[in-house]
Amino acid sequence: MPRKAPLRPLRRHYSRDLKKRIIYQTQILGKSSTQIAIDLDMDLRVVQRVKQTWNEIGNVCRDRKYKGRSPVMSSTEIDFMLSLLEHTPDLYLDEIQEQLADVHELEVSLATISRTLKRLGLNSKKLSKAAAERCEEARQQFRMEIGAESPERIVTADESAVNILTTYRTNGWSYKGIWARKTCQFRRGTRLADIMVMNS
Repeated sequence: MPRKAPLRPLRRHYSRDLKKRIIYQTQILGKSSTQIAIDLDMDLRVVQRVKQTWNEIGNVCRDRKYKGRSPVMSSTEIDFMLSLLEHTPDLYLDEIQEQLADVHELEVSLATISRTLKRLGLNSKKLSKAAAERCEEARQQFRMEIGAESPERIVTADESAVNILTTYRTNGWSYKGIWARKTCQFRRGTRLADIMVMNS
């Protein structure tokens, strides 16, 4: 039977503060590497490597270099894509792809655009549409006036209608926890409606 490979002990990770204690005990207390390894319950080779790193770069840890492929989209191109969605939140992925190709001459796949949006916290969700003709001052005035009436005097109506002259996309992009909103021009055509009125 083939012999099993000997088990290697798990590599321990030491914090930056603990490594700084090695330098403190070396330079201030004048202890040897063996004494420091015993006091701090560390491997002797770790103590020696920390001291060597300190002598070379003046720090107990080396900065880790980024490994892997460089990102396809730069920060400028990502900001451009976010500005597009802020102005028009119901853009399709292929439309974003065309804008990136036209403005930044960047050829990027739809999957990359989708992953980038999700990494930034953007999701495709139901689009909430607000009429551009809506007057906020008039709405606030109505709330103040209706709030002074007693509930017995209020009559509520529910309307269900179809307007074939107005067609908008149903989904839009927005950050998590925030509604996807868009201001739309509601063109009025011939409307067929059923109205139900209830009086409390």
